[in-house]
Amino acid sequence: MPEPDLHRRGALALAALIRGREVSVEEVTRHYLARIATHDSRFETGLGAFVELRPERAIVQARQLDRLLAKDPHADRSRLFGLPTGLKDLHFTRGYFTRAGSRAYRWLWSPFDDVTSRAVRAAGMVILGKLATSELAIMPVVETDLSPPTRNPWDPTYSAGGSSGGSAAAVAAGLIALAAASDGAGSIRIPAAFCGLVGLKPTRGLVPNPFARVEPLLLSMVGPHARNVDDAAAFLDVLTHRDQLGRRDSGFLARAQIAPGPLRIGYTCEAPLGAVEPVIATAVGRVLTALDNLGHHLEPAPRLVGTIDEFLPMFEFLASNATVLCERKLQPATRWLRERGRKVSLEMAMQRRELFADRAREWLGTFDLCVTPTVACSAPKVGAWRDLDGAATMQAAARLGVFTAAFNASGQPAVSVPVHVAGHALPIGVQLVGHGGDDARLLAVARTLGEALGPLPMPRD
Repeated sequence: MPEPDLHRRGALALAALIRGREVSVEEVTRHYLARIATHDSRFETGLGAFVELRPERAIVQARQLDRLLAKDPHADRSRLFGLPTGLKDLHFTRGYFTRAGSRAYRWLWSPFDDVTSRAVRAAGMVILGKLATSELAIMPVVETDLSPPTRNPWDPTYSAGGSSGGSAAAVAAGLIALAAASDGAGSIRIPAAFCGLVGLKPTRGLVPNPFARVEPLLLSMVGPHARNVDDAAAFLDVLTHRDQLGRRDSGFLARAQIAPGPLRIGYTCEAPLGAVEPVIATAVGRVLTALDNLGHHLEPAPRLVGTIDEFLPMFEFLASNATVLCERKLQPATRWLRERGRKVSLEMAMQRRELFADRAREWLGTFDLCVTPTVACSAPKVGAWRDLDGAATMQAAARLGVFTAAFNASGQPAVSVPVHVAGHALPIGVQLVGHGGDDARLLAVARTLGEALGPLPMPRD
């Protein structure tokens, strides 16, 4: 009989048990499905991480994987073989709806897999269902008209963040082993910060992009949500097709385990909009102390520069160019963005992207990497923005993305690492930002930080 706390094991450790046939894929899948049934109901008290669940299909897939393992137990397989996961409800996934968090897409069903769903299937991971996202992945909280709000596993009165809120809530609560998330202005890093996860937005172009045809600015990138750096790096290997025999020695997991030499690291807690909450500055201070003890050279960095009025035209353009069959079914903030976006051309949006990209690259300058808060403030309460109009909602949302959005414009990699501050109920995220292509070094630094700070516990059931 499998142990009752399988979900508390790291993804790589659990996958090793499966490969060693100490536990079957079906047993692991049933364990996670039971946790979803307990903690993720559609009622207001549930986490609201999943918007579509197919238990019977997942069990069939699990049994197929068990048969493959029994037939040839020594075959080369993904290091994540047999692990349950879900896919954000932006991804086209064969046999599932792709609703993008909107009533306007309620009946959009996919007969095929996009590049991310294919990578997950090819790794032999079990797809349990689709994970909640904000409407069109615009807002940094998940409160749609399609399903109940997505709540924070550490305290369900708070938001899990967004737009990849379902992914973060599910991984943090132990409903799945890990998840692919996506990030257009902070949508991997913000929910990772709120839910106590490692969340990497990779370098632009590193991970095959399923949104490239419909998102010409290429702000959005796919990356991992995981409970530790090794699991995140292993999933990045899956998403970039490096989790293959003959490529693993040069993959991200292997490179993340090589401790970096002394680095020149910049840091700032000065936000472009508003002030950083004291408890978040305390978390950044803990990270800086750990980096100093690890032998890195620390220097103050300038404040990031940028305003919501400068950044917003990019999101307005993307919202207005989304194909929507029934405008009246959209939420007020989405309609507000689309209306404004009709005045924004692709050329204007690209100019804004390059403005932010130039600023971000100049800000990083000659530093090897820089440290900032991931989010300047704590997670909002669920429903806090419910009665705001479109303009006020976007102002509130902008507060959450002041440290993240610029690096979507620049395409630089950035990772949020979880930090616990005594007396604070929710985890806090601290962001590391690197030069383009420095994903492996960022992960290596994040890994040494995790060892120095100690593991973050899981939320209580």
